[in-house]
Amino acid sequence: MASVLAVPLLLCLLASASAARFAPADNHLLACGATAPAVLPDGRRFVPDSGCASTRLRSPAPTLPSAASSAAPQPTPLHAAARVFSCRASYDLAVRRRGYHVLRLHFYPFEPALASARFHVGATGFLLLHNFSASAPVVKEFILPVHSDVLVLTFVPESGSNAFVNAIELVSAPDELVGDIGTLVTSSGTDQTNGLSSQVYEMLYRINVAGRKVTPFNDTLWRTWVNDERFLVSTESSNSGVWSFGGRIAYPKGSRLMTREVAPDNVYNSARSVSSQGKVTWGFPVPASSRYLVRMHFCDIVSKALNELYFDIYVNGQLAVKDFDISGATGFLAYPYYIDFVVDVEDEGALKLAIGGSKNSRSDEVSGILNAVEIMRMNKTNGGIDGDFAVSLGMEYVASKGIGEFARSLLCGFIFAGLLLVLLMLVVRLRTELRNNGTPWSWQPNDSGDGKLARAYQLVSAKTDY
Repeated sequence: MASVLAVPLLLCLLASASAARFAPADNHLLACGATAPAVLPDGRRFVPDSGCASTRLRSPAPTLPSAASSAAPQPTPLHAAARVFSCRASYDLAVRRRGYHVLRLHFYPFEPALASARFHVGATGFLLLHNFSASAPVVKEFILPVHSDVLVLTFVPESGSNAFVNAIELVSAPDELVGDIGTLVTSSGTDQTNGLSSQVYEMLYRINVAGRKVTPFNDTLWRTWVNDERFLVSTESSNSGVWSFGGRIAYPKGSRLMTREVAPDNVYNSARSVSSQGKVTWGFPVPASSRYLVRMHFCDIVSKALNELYFDIYVNGQLAVKDFDISGATGFLAYPYYIDFVVDVEDEGALKLAIGGSKNSRSDEVSGILNAVEIMRMNKTNGGIDGDFAVSLGMEYVASKGIGEFARSLLCGFIFAGLLLVLLMLVVRLRTELRNNGTPWSWQPNDSGDGKLARAYQLVSAKTDY
């Protein structure tokens, strides 16, 4: 009897878990150049880009689907084909819900011609990739605002080269994913900075500290989080430790700032700790001369009571937070929390993060912890992320405005041209009649029999002057 009751209960739990998953308004999943859908282990289904009703591919020259040969190492089904562009081409992706979107571009160069391709990629007026070349498989992820009903994704090959893409993901992002306020860290100190919610971001690192790799199957936004081991710069075993948590991560009820879409439970179930006398440092290679958003995730899974942990947070060698108390910020244990830092990296080409112990901690063994890190490159003032050189993406205007608005603009242009032509014809006719009659020309109404001709000229003159 118990087993009979367990089956419906299990089904109910699975149904509720499925219902709780994030359901984006926009969810474009394209297998570029493919002839059949590709289904991933996480259950997502990528459809061929040639037969998607909500997507349109525009190019002045034919685009070529390319498939991996049997002699090459066989990629995953999603990356077994690619769309190759010999000249500028664009995808028009319909947008139901304006706002922030997550854009992922898959590049898998399964043949030498693709590995040597150089090209630019732009979207919504921003240059995302400049002089890009994918010599090895890579997924480029961006978080960008979309303010129109169509997102135009443009590929521009370098002269004498091609562009290509294997797969495209465009997913509506939840509102809580991007905040507006952060902490600016400079050599002279820290200050509050605003306007983060209007930026474009390129995701460079997503780190699960002291934990296993998290795959898209276990993330409601289909993200990948990697372990932090290879990024550790300095740590002493006597001053640090690794923690795992088997309890329940509690998210604030009704909160629009902290949900599982910000980060999944799996990244908060593990942490690396530091003692009151210790310091743990991570180093991340990054492009120089750029500004970065660093999001550090915290969740107190080690304390037995509130206000036991106090520690310092360092961003690129600068003290960003002194004596930080996680439970003081959340009011609970095992509650997730994050801090957004903004920092400029000039010539070093490396970004260092650290946590250091504090004498204010009530425990000598554990003073502070770090659960996860995200590092995103921010767009520059000229509208580009990757490089300072602007690339013309003129094909975007028509699609970004929409076909209807473009048609209306075109019609208005024809009407204006017609009125101008009529005006010129009337002026020529008037001058001809004046020469024949010998009457001086004036914009004032003249008596011309029934006055129809004079009033007509006056009407046209008034409209033109206005």
